[in-house]
Amino acid sequence: MNKTILLILLITCSFRVFSQTPDCGKFREGKFRIADTRAGVVTIAERKGMYQTESSEALKAVVRFRISWHDNCSYTLRLDKVLRNENRIEFPASLEVKVRITETRDGGYTQATSSSLTNGTYNVAVTKIN
Repeated sequence: MNKTILLILLITCSFRVFSQTPDCGKFREGKFRIADTRAGVVTIAERKGMYQTESSEALKAVVRFRISWHDNCSYTLRLDKVLRNENRIEFPASLEVKVRITETRDGGYTQATSSSLTNGTYNVAVTKIN
């Protein structure tokens, strides 16, 4: 009987170890480099309070999003304001980006991203730069 209880405790503890959520809290604010290999664009994002401002020299654009956190590791970005748009990209007023941080590591994380402009979800590497 003692062996059975010990076995149950070991199994329960191992489930907890393997099912831990990533430590996303340290990435709620700061400056980040987002390497979107799918689009071939590097974006610098600055997240502070309820806003995330993203700039891309390749796109010659700066946009500000309102950020809504759903839990510690997932949030939605809604277009708030286009601050610079030299290439005259058409940003729909209803633009929405859903993000879920799937893995964290020292100095960065991987996020699963989907948006109202694309089909499906794809992974993007993000590095904290401050």
